[in-house]
Amino acid sequence: MMSKPDLRSWIQSPGMALGMGMGMRTLLCTVLMLGLAPSAPAWSQTPANVKSITTTLVGSAARKECVNVTPQNRIHYWYRADAPVNFNIQYVQGKETLYPVKKDKLAIGSGSYQPKAAEVHCLVWTNLGRQPVTLSFEFARLGAN
Repeated sequence: MMSKPDLRSWIQSPGMALGMGMGMRTLLCTVLMLGLAPSAPAWSQTPANVKSITTTLVGSAARKECVNVTPQNRIHYWYRADAPVNFNIQYVQGKETLYPVKKDKLAIGSGSYQPKAAEVHCLVWTNLGRQPVTLSFEFARLGAN
């Protein structure tokens, strides 16, 4: 069983954090260079504000973590739960709540998001069932502050 990648090592060397061989690392580097992933400066930064939490979501409960971001930032996130959860990134603009990222019914997820507006964005995980769910997650805000 492969252990979860540590976000700090993932940002510094994505291929090594996942235990990839040289061929897979070369492929990953090619994908990064083609612009299918964050730009090189974001990956090369050492994150000063990585947040890593393990918690229990009781039946139908949600966990919300908010961060102030600008269009120059990128949010990298990773999560694992012992049962499927709903995940979204949301922010409020005027009287409307917008959901630029939504992932439903997944026990494992990761990705990155670059906001279009300078707003407080919240990462939200919701337990879908009645039984408690253990949730582990990490996220980091990268880029100019």
